[in-house]
Amino acid sequence: MHNDVGMVSSRRNSTGAFHRDGPVKDWTQFADPSPSPKLLYSQSYVVMRGLLASMASLDFALWSSTLKSACRSSERSKSKGMCCKRVAFQLFVFFMVGIFIGFTPFFSVDVSQKIVSRLPFDEGVDDKVKELDAIVVQKEVEVIDEPEVESPPVPAMLDDEVDFFEASSSAKPDVNDLVIPVRKLLIVVTITSVRPQQAYYLNRLAHVLKGVPPPLLWLVVEWPGTTVETADILRSSGVMYRHIMCRKNITNARKIAVCQRNNAIYHIKKHHLDGIVHFADEGRSYMGDVFEEMRKIRRFGTWPVANHDGSKYRVVLEGPTCKGNRITGWNTIQKKGTPRRFPIGFSGFAFNSTMLWDPQRWNRPALDSVIVHSGGRGGLQESRFIEKLVKHERQIEGLPDNCNRVMVWNFNLEPPQLNYPAGWSLWNNLEVNVPVT
Repeated sequence: MHNDVGMVSSRRNSTGAFHRDGPVKDWTQFADPSPSPKLLYSQSYVVMRGLLASMASLDFALWSSTLKSACRSSERSKSKGMCCKRVAFQLFVFFMVGIFIGFTPFFSVDVSQKIVSRLPFDEGVDDKVKELDAIVVQKEVEVIDEPEVESPPVPAMLDDEVDFFEASSSAKPDVNDLVIPVRKLLIVVTITSVRPQQAYYLNRLAHVLKGVPPPLLWLVVEWPGTTVETADILRSSGVMYRHIMCRKNITNARKIAVCQRNNAIYHIKKHHLDGIVHFADEGRSYMGDVFEEMRKIRRFGTWPVANHDGSKYRVVLEGPTCKGNRITGWNTIQKKGTPRRFPIGFSGFAFNSTMLWDPQRWNRPALDSVIVHSGGRGGLQESRFIEKLVKHERQIEGLPDNCNRVMVWNFNLEPPQLNYPAGWSLWNNLEVNVPVT
């Protein structure tokens, strides 16, 4: 019996020795000498993980050794029952200790902070920080103790100077208050047809329109159909354009022009184009200023035009006489036949396009009949068209101020029909009249 007790005690001592002499971990390899607070959590996590691993290894070793000893002792004698109870009690105690350690908060964070804070090189950093704080505090004290320097008195300003100062301060530009000028759309209607002078006239007018600030729409109406020559000129003009046509099978030049202008009017009505409409014949010479003056028109505007009289080699001025923008009379040579109510031609006026498709804006009945009629000679065609837009001179604006500038010329320099190559392109070689010797 004594021998058995000695064996149990020896095993118990051996178990305790195993607990004390177990594998010792070198935890210094997990320590990070860096004092950065960003690594504190990782350090505590490594320490905790090592503690849990060591506790697990100790529990497993103790459990295995006690289990072996219990099995051997139970086989030898029944008196070892008390020893098994003790072993079970020890296992329960170790199990509870492991659970307690597993649910314990990460207390090692404070330990790691203390370890890092006690590193030797951190003391020098703290000393330097303290020195810098002392220097900053000393500088602040010196600034506070400096005597205040009294600024010289500001001389009194006169009333005019005060008003000027207030006006200049209140006149500071604000980005939100900037107003971008909005220009009216100019709708320039030009009628054309294929003939020897077409390329010259269209290119000349295109150069003038290209210099006009946008927005501008060049509405070109061709008879009897759109041609490649005209399309090439329009594409190379650099002006926004629309190319439409008149398909009527007619040969009278006056009726052809009526068809082209009415097609342009129908196009404006259909698409509700909002702007200032002007019939710019390709044979007229224009200054760029006249198009800028057109943008001032509210309803209907007119200006003087210089007409060349080829038979007598003279220029006749035709148009309004004004006082400011108010029409006071007309300057014209009265032709034989029915007198004209408004003695101006198509190149001498412009009007608001909404008068064609928005009659309610102008408190007028439906204006579907506002078209160019083929009847009438000697300027009656233009006069009858204007009568559908305005009733009297009070509704007409004179341009420019006092109507004292000529900005449009009408030179009838077109020769009779000539033979020319189609599209001004030479598909065949010319005949050799002077050979190279």
